[in-house]
Amino acid sequence: MGYYLLLIQLLFALVGLFLFWQSVGYFRRMWRYKKLKAKPFPKEYETILREIHQYNVLSPTHKEKIHLLILIFIDQKEFVGAKMIIDDEIRVIIAFYACLMRLGFELGEKDHVGTVIVYPEHFIVNNGHTSGGIYHDEISVLEGQSANGTVVISWQDIKHDISQQKKDNVIIHEFAHELDFEDGFADGTPVLEGSNYKTWSKVFSKAFDTLKDQLNKGEVSERSVLLGSYALKNEAEFFAVCSERFFETPQAFKAYFPNIYQELKLFYKLDTQQLFKDV
Repeated sequence: MGYYLLLIQLLFALVGLFLFWQSVGYFRRMWRYKKLKAKPFPKEYETILREIHQYNVLSPTHKEKIHLLILIFIDQKEFVGAKMIIDDEIRVIIAFYACLMRLGFELGEKDHVGTVIVYPEHFIVNNGHTSGGIYHDEISVLEGQSANGTVVISWQDIKHDISQQKKDNVIIHEFAHELDFEDGFADGTPVLEGSNYKTWSKVFSKAFDTLKDQLNKGEVSERSVLLGSYALKNEAEFFAVCSERFFETPQAFKAYFPNIYQELKLFYKLDTQQLFKDV
């Protein structure tokens, strides 16, 4: 009997220790947030942001929040340059889009990326694997990649996306993958709070299957052109590309995919059509 009592006491002690460290971490974060909030937003950061069309149409309230989110992001994340120097422009632009996706969340919520690795241009990844005892060498040239809290991204493609002001955004794409992987599965369904899993699955699966069928038949529609064929690679890419369109071309995206737009509106806690109505 004494043995089981000791185990129970030990269990309670471990739980108490865990909660203690959680509370210490929470208060440390709150102290850090308060300190960063008291700092004026650097003028050189704002100059960089004025080159981004989404930033220019944000309301003063949203600008104030994203300023704080950017400062927190730059303070907490490790930026690593792969054969390049990381400067303020790179930090601020990556931070802006990563924080734009979390503009509807509370501070610290949905924030699992710890490291951002930046390449000057497309980078090569060896996805070699063994099948049936035979090794298959598979080389891929990528714009971005993400896994386990690390985002790898091409600066060349970031600059291209911003200059074109079109529908693609490699930063949003890769950070969407990280949101998707929050539950440990890259399956196109992130952890949902304001939405229903059954509704989400029905809406996304119907659109994905319909467009996939059109692609297999060689049919082209304005809806398929908006997303592009890469979105149909799998459900995870479909979610990531839809997230790009939700933030980059919300008017067209809502017009062609109103049900998906509604689900993403609930997930991101943002109505991007209204947020960027002047874009």
